[in-house]
Amino acid sequence: MDSLLQKELPEIVSNGAFGKNVEYVSFELNENQVGQSQYMSTVLFGTVITSDESKYHVVVKLKLRDEKMREKVKIDIQFHNEITMYERVIPFLFQFHRSTPDVGDCPTLPRYFYGRNKCGEFIEKDLVILEDANQLGYKLCEERLFIDYDHLIIALQALAKFHGLSYIAKHKDHDHLRKIVMDIRETVFNEDGTWKFKNGSLIRFSKRGVDRLLERSGDLYRDNEDLRQFNELFIDDGFKSLRSTLVPREPFSVVCHGDFNRNNILFRYDETGLPVDVLLFDFGTPRYGSPALDISFFLYMNTTQNLRESRWDDLLNAYCLTLKEFVPPGVRVPNRAELDFEMSACTLFGFSNASFFVPHEFDSNKTHKEGMSDEETLEWLLQLGGDAGTDLVADMVQHIVDMKYTNVLRS
Repeated sequence: MDSLLQKELPEIVSNGAFGKNVEYVSFELNENQVGQSQYMSTVLFGTVITSDESKYHVVVKLKLRDEKMREKVKIDIQFHNEITMYERVIPFLFQFHRSTPDVGDCPTLPRYFYGRNKCGEFIEKDLVILEDANQLGYKLCEERLFIDYDHLIIALQALAKFHGLSYIAKHKDHDHLRKIVMDIRETVFNEDGTWKFKNGSLIRFSKRGVDRLLERSGDLYRDNEDLRQFNELFIDDGFKSLRSTLVPREPFSVVCHGDFNRNNILFRYDETGLPVDVLLFDFGTPRYGSPALDISFFLYMNTTQNLRESRWDDLLNAYCLTLKEFVPPGVRVPNRAELDFEMSACTLFGFSNASFFVPHEFDSNKTHKEGMSDEETLEWLLQLGGDAGTDLVADMVQHIVDMKYTNVLRS
Protein backbone atom coordinates (compact mmCIF):
# COMPACT_ATOMS: atom_id res chain seq x y z
CA MET A 1 0.00 0.00 0.00
CA ASP A 2 2.83 2.37 0.82
CA SER A 3 4.47 1.58 -2.52
CA LEU A 4 1.18 2.28 -4.30
CA LEU A 5 1.09 5.76 -2.82
CA GLN A 6 4.73 6.40 -3.69
CA LYS A 7 3.83 5.67 -7.33
CA GLU A 8 0.53 7.50 -7.48
CA LEU A 9 1.17 10.61 -5.38
CA PRO A 10 3.68 12.34 -7.72
CA GLU A 11 1.06 12.51 -10.49
CA ILE A 12 -1.70 13.49 -8.06
CA VAL A 13 0.43 16.36 -6.71
CA SER A 14 1.50 17.45 -10.20
CA ASN A 15 -2.13 17.67 -11.26
CA GLY A 16 -2.78 20.28 -8.59
CA ALA A 17 -4.43 18.36 -5.75
CA PHE A 18 -2.14 20.10 -3.22
CA GLY A 19 -1.91 23.47 -4.96
CA LYS A 20 -0.70 24.93 -8.22
CA ASN A 21 2.90 24.83 -9.42
CA VAL A 22 4.16 22.39 -6.79
CA GLU A 23 5.71 18.97 -7.19
CA TYR A 24 5.79 15.88 -5.02
CA VAL A 25 8.79 15.41 -2.73
CA SER A 26 7.88 12.53 -0.42
CA PHE A 27 5.25 10.68 1.53
CA GLU A 28 5.98 9.80 5.14
CA LEU A 29 3.80 7.01 6.45
CA ASN A 30 2.65 7.29 10.06
CA GLU A 31 3.76 3.91 11.39
CA ASN A 32 1.62 4.31 14.51
CA GLN A 33 -1.57 4.45 12.47
CA VAL A 34 -0.69 2.38 9.40
CA GLY A 35 -3.07 -0.05 7.77
CA GLN A 36 -6.16 0.38 9.88
CA SER A 37 -8.60 -1.97 8.16
CA GLN A 38 -12.07 -0.67 8.87
CA TYR A 39 -15.53 -2.00 8.06
CA MET A 40 -15.77 -0.21 4.72
CA SER A 41 -12.17 0.54 3.70
CA THR A 42 -8.48 0.41 4.56
CA VAL A 43 -7.14 3.66 5.96
CA LEU A 44 -3.57 4.97 5.95
CA PHE A 45 -2.24 8.07 7.69
CA GLY A 46 0.80 10.04 6.64
CA THR A 47 2.35 13.32 5.52
CA VAL A 48 2.69 14.55 1.95
CA ILE A 49 5.63 16.92 1.46
CA THR A 50 5.65 19.17 -1.62
CA SER A 51 8.34 21.19 -3.37
CA ASP A 52 7.36 24.44 -1.64
CA GLU A 53 8.24 22.74 1.68
CA SER A 54 4.59 22.44 2.69
CA LYS A 55 3.54 19.46 4.78
CA TYR A 56 0.03 18.04 4.46
CA HIS A 57 -1.18 15.59 7.08
CA VAL A 58 -3.54 13.26 5.24
CA VAL A 59 -5.73 10.21 5.62
CA VAL A 60 -5.89 7.96 2.57
CA LYS A 61 -8.84 5.62 2.07
CA LEU A 62 -8.30 2.56 -0.10
CA LYS A 63 -10.81 -0.08 -1.11
CA LEU A 64 -10.95 -3.43 0.63
CA ARG A 65 -9.12 -6.15 -1.27
CA ASP A 66 -11.85 -8.71 -0.49
CA GLU A 67 -14.04 -8.66 -3.62
CA LYS A 68 -17.08 -10.26 -1.95
CA MET A 69 -16.99 -7.77 0.91
CA ARG A 70 -16.61 -4.86 -1.53
CA GLU A 71 -19.72 -5.96 -3.36
CA LYS A 72 -21.66 -6.70 -0.18
CA VAL A 73 -21.16 -3.26 1.34
CA LYS A 74 -21.20 -1.45 -2.03
CA ILE A 75 -17.70 0.00 -1.74
CA ASP A 76 -17.60 1.21 -5.36
CA ILE A 77 -20.87 3.09 -4.85
CA GLN A 78 -19.67 4.53 -1.56
CA PHE A 79 -16.48 5.84 -3.15
CA HIS A 80 -18.58 7.36 -5.95
CA ASN A 81 -20.84 9.04 -3.42
CA GLU A 82 -18.03 10.39 -1.28
CA ILE A 83 -16.22 11.87 -4.26
CA THR A 84 -19.49 13.33 -5.56
CA MET A 85 -20.18 14.92 -2.20
CA TYR A 86 -16.74 16.51 -1.88
CA GLU A 87 -16.38 17.58 -5.51
CA ARG A 88 -19.93 18.71 -6.36
CA VAL A 89 -22.53 18.70 -3.63
CA ILE A 90 -20.63 20.21 -0.68
CA PRO A 91 -18.99 22.99 -2.76
CA PHE A 92 -22.46 23.88 -4.09
CA LEU A 93 -23.87 24.08 -0.57
CA PHE A 94 -20.92 26.05 0.77
CA GLN A 95 -20.98 28.64 -2.01
CA PHE A 96 -24.41 29.84 -0.91
CA HIS A 97 -23.31 29.94 2.70
CA ARG A 98 -20.33 32.14 1.81
CA SER A 99 -22.48 34.50 -0.26
CA THR A 100 -25.30 34.82 2.28
CA PRO A 101 -25.08 37.49 5.00
CA ASP A 102 -26.21 36.93 8.57
CA VAL A 103 -25.60 33.18 8.77
CA GLY A 104 -23.73 31.25 11.43
CA ASP A 105 -20.35 29.56 11.19
CA CYS A 106 -20.17 26.80 8.62
CA PRO A 107 -20.11 23.19 9.86
CA THR A 108 -16.58 21.80 10.03
CA LEU A 109 -15.54 19.23 7.42
CA PRO A 110 -12.09 17.86 6.52
CA ARG A 111 -10.30 19.33 3.52
CA TYR A 112 -10.67 17.18 0.43
CA PHE A 113 -7.59 16.76 -1.75
CA TYR A 114 -8.32 14.04 -4.31
CA GLY A 115 -10.54 11.13 -5.21
CA ARG A 116 -10.50 8.41 -7.87
CA ASN A 117 -13.08 5.68 -8.48
CA LYS A 118 -12.35 3.96 -11.78
CA CYS A 119 -13.28 0.46 -10.50
CA GLY A 120 -12.80 -2.71 -12.56
CA GLU A 121 -9.15 -3.52 -13.25
CA PHE A 122 -8.10 -0.21 -11.65
CA ILE A 123 -9.79 -0.92 -8.34
CA GLU A 124 -6.55 -1.27 -6.37
CA LYS A 125 -5.59 2.28 -7.35
CA ASP A 126 -8.90 3.85 -6.33
CA LEU A 127 -8.50 6.15 -3.35
CA VAL A 128 -9.76 9.19 -1.50
CA ILE A 129 -7.32 11.63 0.14
CA LEU A 130 -8.56 13.86 2.95
CA GLU A 131 -7.05 16.08 5.61
CA ASP A 132 -6.10 14.23 8.79
CA ALA A 133 -8.24 16.11 11.30
CA ASN A 134 -6.46 14.42 14.22
CA GLN A 135 -3.60 16.81 13.55
CA LEU A 136 -6.02 19.72 14.08
CA GLY A 137 -6.98 18.51 17.53
CA TYR A 138 -10.09 16.52 16.60
CA LYS A 139 -10.60 12.97 17.81
CA LEU A 140 -13.26 10.32 18.26
CA CYS A 141 -15.31 10.29 21.43
CA GLU A 142 -13.81 7.78 23.84
CA GLU A 143 -17.18 6.26 24.71
CA ARG A 144 -17.56 2.96 22.84
CA LEU A 145 -21.34 2.53 22.76
CA PHE A 146 -23.40 5.51 23.94
CA ILE A 147 -22.33 9.14 24.33
CA ASP A 148 -23.25 11.71 26.95
CA TYR A 149 -25.51 14.74 26.72
CA ASP A 150 -22.75 17.27 26.01
CA HIS A 151 -21.51 15.27 23.03
CA LEU A 152 -25.05 14.69 21.78
CA ILE A 153 -25.95 18.37 21.89
CA ILE A 154 -22.91 19.65 20.04
CA ALA A 155 -23.19 16.88 17.45
CA LEU A 156 -26.86 17.76 16.79
CA GLN A 157 -25.92 21.42 16.50
CA ALA A 158 -23.32 20.53 13.86
CA LEU A 159 -25.89 18.38 12.05
CA ALA A 160 -28.39 21.25 12.11
CA LYS A 161 -25.82 23.51 10.44
CA PHE A 162 -25.09 20.87 7.82
CA HIS A 163 -28.80 20.49 7.06
CA GLY A 164 -29.14 24.28 7.14
CA LEU A 165 -26.82 24.51 4.13
CA SER A 166 -29.44 22.65 2.10
CA TYR A 167 -32.25 24.99 3.19
CA ILE A 168 -30.18 28.01 2.16
CA ALA A 169 -29.32 26.39 -1.18
CA LYS A 170 -32.97 25.45 -1.82
CA HIS A 171 -33.99 29.03 -1.11
CA LYS A 172 -31.44 30.27 -3.65
CA ASP A 173 -31.53 27.58 -6.36
CA HIS A 174 -33.78 24.63 -5.58
CA ASP A 175 -33.71 23.21 -9.12
CA HIS A 176 -29.94 22.96 -9.25
CA LEU A 177 -29.77 21.33 -5.84
CA ARG A 178 -32.23 18.65 -6.93
CA LYS A 179 -30.20 18.15 -10.10
CA ILE A 180 -26.83 17.56 -8.43
CA VAL A 181 -28.21 15.23 -5.74
CA MET A 182 -29.50 12.96 -8.51
CA ASP A 183 -25.91 11.77 -8.90
CA ILE A 184 -25.94 10.31 -5.37
CA ARG A 185 -26.39 6.55 -5.69
CA GLU A 186 -28.50 4.21 -3.58
CA THR A 187 -26.80 2.23 -0.83
CA VAL A 188 -29.73 1.06 1.34
CA PHE A 189 -31.42 -1.10 -1.29
CA ASN A 190 -29.94 -3.60 -3.72
CA GLU A 191 -30.30 -3.37 -7.50
CA ASP A 192 -33.33 -5.70 -7.38
CA GLY A 193 -35.04 -3.35 -4.93
CA THR A 194 -34.55 -5.53 -1.85
CA TRP A 195 -33.16 -4.26 1.45
CA LYS A 196 -29.43 -4.78 2.06
CA PHE A 197 -30.26 -7.42 4.73
CA LYS A 198 -32.06 -10.53 3.49
CA ASN A 199 -34.40 -13.28 4.74
CA GLY A 200 -36.99 -11.05 6.37
CA SER A 201 -34.30 -9.46 8.52
CA LEU A 202 -36.20 -6.22 9.17
CA ILE A 203 -39.16 -8.18 10.52
CA ARG A 204 -36.93 -10.32 12.71
CA PHE A 205 -34.86 -7.42 14.03
CA SER A 206 -38.12 -5.67 14.97
CA LYS A 207 -39.70 -8.78 16.45
CA ARG A 208 -36.65 -9.28 18.67
CA GLY A 209 -37.48 -6.01 20.40
CA VAL A 210 -41.27 -6.42 20.44
CA ASP A 211 -41.15 -9.88 21.96
CA ARG A 212 -38.80 -8.73 24.73
CA LEU A 213 -40.94 -5.65 25.44
CA LEU A 214 -44.04 -7.83 25.87
CA GLU A 215 -42.06 -10.30 27.96
CA ARG A 216 -40.97 -7.67 30.46
CA SER A 217 -43.96 -5.24 30.31
CA GLY A 218 -46.85 -7.21 28.83
CA ASP A 219 -49.48 -5.69 31.11
CA LEU A 220 -48.67 -2.21 29.82
CA TYR A 221 -48.12 -2.93 26.12
CA ARG A 222 -50.01 -6.08 25.11
CA ASP A 223 -53.18 -4.14 24.18
CA ASN A 224 -51.40 -0.89 23.36
CA GLU A 225 -52.71 0.70 20.17
CA ASP A 226 -49.37 2.28 19.32
CA LEU A 227 -47.61 -1.09 19.63
CA ARG A 228 -50.25 -2.55 17.33
CA GLN A 229 -49.42 0.17 14.81
CA PHE A 230 -45.71 -0.56 15.28
CA ASN A 231 -46.34 -4.19 14.35
CA GLU A 232 -48.41 -3.13 11.35
CA LEU A 233 -45.86 -0.66 10.02
CA PHE A 234 -42.56 -2.20 11.10
CA ILE A 235 -43.31 -5.92 10.96
CA ASP A 236 -46.36 -6.67 8.80
CA ASP A 237 -45.36 -4.18 6.10
CA GLY A 238 -41.87 -3.18 7.17
CA PHE A 239 -40.19 -3.22 3.77
CA LYS A 240 -42.79 -0.92 2.20
CA SER A 241 -42.75 1.34 5.25
CA LEU A 242 -38.96 1.57 5.14
CA ARG A 243 -39.01 2.58 1.48
CA SER A 244 -41.59 5.26 2.22
CA THR A 245 -39.30 6.90 4.78
CA LEU A 246 -36.68 7.48 2.09
CA VAL A 247 -38.92 9.24 -0.44
CA PRO A 248 -38.03 12.97 -0.43
CA ARG A 249 -40.89 15.18 0.70
CA GLU A 250 -40.83 18.93 0.41
CA PRO A 251 -40.40 21.50 1.78
CA PHE A 252 -38.10 19.90 4.37
CA SER A 253 -35.86 17.44 2.49
CA VAL A 254 -32.12 18.08 2.77
CA VAL A 255 -28.83 16.49 1.80
CA CYS A 256 -28.48 13.95 4.61
CA HIS A 257 -25.17 12.60 5.82
CA GLY A 258 -26.74 9.14 5.74
CA ASP A 259 -24.51 7.58 8.41
CA PHE A 260 -24.42 10.25 11.09
CA ASN A 261 -23.01 8.32 14.03
CA ARG A 262 -20.26 8.74 16.63
CA ASN A 263 -17.79 6.77 14.48
CA ASN A 264 -18.17 9.41 11.74
CA ILE A 265 -17.85 12.44 14.03
CA LEU A 266 -14.68 13.91 15.49
CA PHE A 267 -14.75 16.21 18.50
CA ARG A 268 -12.42 18.99 19.58
CA TYR A 269 -12.22 19.63 23.32
CA ASP A 270 -11.39 22.56 25.58
CA GLU A 271 -8.94 22.38 28.46
CA THR A 272 -11.65 21.05 30.79
CA GLY A 273 -12.50 18.15 28.50
CA LEU A 274 -15.80 19.54 27.20
CA PRO A 275 -16.49 19.18 23.45
CA VAL A 276 -16.42 22.57 21.72
CA ASP A 277 -16.51 21.69 18.02
CA VAL A 278 -17.50 18.82 15.77
CA LEU A 279 -16.11 17.67 12.44
CA LEU A 280 -18.23 15.54 10.10
CA PHE A 281 -16.65 13.01 7.77
CA ASP A 282 -17.30 9.78 5.84
CA PHE A 283 -19.88 10.77 3.22
CA GLY A 284 -20.21 7.38 1.52
CA THR A 285 -23.95 6.89 2.10
CA PRO A 286 -25.59 10.32 1.67
CA ARG A 287 -29.10 10.83 0.36
CA TYR A 288 -31.63 13.57 -0.26
CA GLY A 289 -34.50 13.19 2.20
CA SER A 290 -35.96 14.12 5.55
CA PRO A 291 -33.57 15.51 8.18
CA ALA A 292 -35.17 12.97 10.54
CA LEU A 293 -33.29 10.21 8.71
CA ASP A 294 -30.03 11.49 10.18
CA ILE A 295 -31.55 12.51 13.52
CA SER A 296 -33.38 9.24 14.23
CA PHE A 297 -30.38 7.10 13.33
CA PHE A 298 -28.01 9.22 15.42
CA LEU A 299 -30.22 9.31 18.50
CA TYR A 300 -31.20 5.64 18.56
CA MET A 301 -27.59 4.64 17.96
CA ASN A 302 -26.06 6.88 20.60
CA THR A 303 -28.50 7.34 23.50
CA THR A 304 -29.47 5.19 26.44
CA GLN A 305 -33.12 4.64 27.26
CA ASN A 306 -32.75 6.78 30.39
CA LEU A 307 -31.36 9.69 28.43
CA ARG A 308 -34.08 9.38 25.78
CA GLU A 309 -36.76 9.48 28.44
CA SER A 310 -35.25 12.45 30.29
CA ARG A 311 -33.72 14.68 27.57
CA TRP A 312 -35.38 13.85 24.23
CA ASP A 313 -37.20 17.19 24.03
CA ASP A 314 -34.02 19.06 24.94
CA LEU A 315 -32.10 17.32 22.14
CA LEU A 316 -34.68 18.01 19.44
CA ASN A 317 -35.15 21.59 20.68
CA ALA A 318 -31.40 22.18 20.44
CA TYR A 319 -31.41 20.96 16.83
CA CYS A 320 -34.37 23.21 15.91
CA LEU A 321 -32.94 26.27 17.66
CA THR A 322 -29.54 25.91 15.98
CA LEU A 323 -31.19 25.42 12.59
CA LYS A 324 -33.32 28.53 13.02
CA GLU A 325 -30.35 30.63 14.12
CA PHE A 326 -28.09 29.33 11.35
CA VAL A 327 -30.20 30.25 8.32
CA PRO A 328 -30.99 33.85 7.32
CA PRO A 329 -34.49 35.34 7.70
CA GLY A 330 -36.97 34.14 5.10
CA VAL A 331 -35.45 30.66 4.67
CA ARG A 332 -38.03 27.96 5.45
CA VAL A 333 -36.94 25.38 8.04
CA PRO A 334 -39.02 22.98 10.15
CA ASN A 335 -40.23 24.12 13.54
CA ARG A 336 -40.45 21.67 16.42
CA ALA A 337 -43.97 20.45 15.57
CA GLU A 338 -42.97 19.89 11.96
CA LEU A 339 -39.82 18.08 13.03
CA ASP A 340 -41.93 15.83 15.28
CA PHE A 341 -43.98 14.84 12.23
CA GLU A 342 -40.80 14.13 10.27
CA MET A 343 -39.54 11.98 13.14
CA SER A 344 -42.80 10.06 13.16
CA ALA A 345 -42.64 9.52 9.43
CA CYS A 346 -38.98 8.51 9.30
CA THR A 347 -38.08 6.82 12.59
CA LEU A 348 -38.23 3.39 10.95
CA PHE A 349 -35.01 4.28 9.10
CA GLY A 350 -33.17 5.00 12.34
CA PHE A 351 -34.62 1.98 14.11
CA SER A 352 -34.00 -0.44 11.22
CA ASN A 353 -30.29 0.36 11.31
CA ALA A 354 -29.88 0.78 15.06
CA SER A 355 -31.66 -2.50 15.83
CA PHE A 356 -28.85 -4.20 13.90
CA PHE A 357 -25.84 -2.04 14.75
CA VAL A 358 -26.37 -1.43 18.49
CA PRO A 359 -26.29 -5.15 19.47
CA HIS A 360 -23.43 -5.61 17.01
CA GLU A 361 -21.36 -2.88 18.65
CA PHE A 362 -22.34 -4.10 22.12
CA ASP A 363 -20.88 -7.49 21.18
CA SER A 364 -18.16 -6.30 18.81
CA ASN A 365 -15.65 -8.99 19.82
CA LYS A 366 -17.66 -11.73 18.13
CA THR A 367 -16.58 -12.15 14.54
CA HIS A 368 -18.54 -13.47 11.59
CA LYS A 369 -17.44 -16.92 10.45
CA GLU A 370 -16.45 -17.47 6.84
CA GLY A 371 -18.83 -19.52 4.73
CA MET A 372 -22.04 -18.70 6.62
CA SER A 373 -25.21 -18.73 4.54
CA ASP A 374 -27.52 -15.69 4.57
CA GLU A 375 -29.81 -17.45 7.06
CA GLU A 376 -26.91 -18.47 9.31
CA THR A 377 -25.59 -14.91 9.20
CA LEU A 378 -28.99 -13.52 10.18
CA GLU A 379 -29.31 -15.95 13.08
CA TRP A 380 -25.84 -14.95 14.21
CA LEU A 381 -26.81 -11.27 14.06
CA LEU A 382 -29.95 -11.89 16.08
CA GLN A 383 -27.87 -13.47 18.84
CA LEU A 384 -25.37 -10.63 19.10
CA GLY A 385 -25.41 -8.91 22.46
CA GLY A 386 -27.35 -11.73 24.08
CA ASP A 387 -30.10 -10.71 26.52
CA ALA A 388 -28.56 -7.27 27.01
CA GLY A 389 -28.60 -6.64 23.26
CA THR A 390 -32.22 -7.76 23.06
CA ASP A 391 -33.11 -5.36 25.88
CA LEU A 392 -31.48 -2.50 23.98
CA VAL A 393 -33.65 -3.22 20.94
CA ALA A 394 -36.73 -3.49 23.18
CA ASP A 395 -35.83 -0.10 24.66
CA MET A 396 -35.96 1.42 21.16
CA VAL A 397 -39.33 -0.17 20.44
CA GLN A 398 -40.69 1.08 23.76
CA HIS A 399 -39.52 4.63 23.06
CA ILE A 400 -40.98 4.66 19.54
CA VAL A 401 -44.31 3.43 20.92
CA ASP A 402 -44.31 5.85 23.87
CA MET A 403 -43.54 8.77 21.53
CA LYS A 404 -46.38 7.63 19.23
CA TYR A 405 -43.99 7.71 16.28
CA THR A 406 -46.16 5.07 14.60
CA ASN A 407 -49.17 7.39 14.51
CA VAL A 408 -48.64 8.86 11.05
CA LEU A 409 -50.50 8.36 7.79
CA ARG A 410 -48.46 6.73 5.06
CA SER A 411 -49.27 6.64 1.37
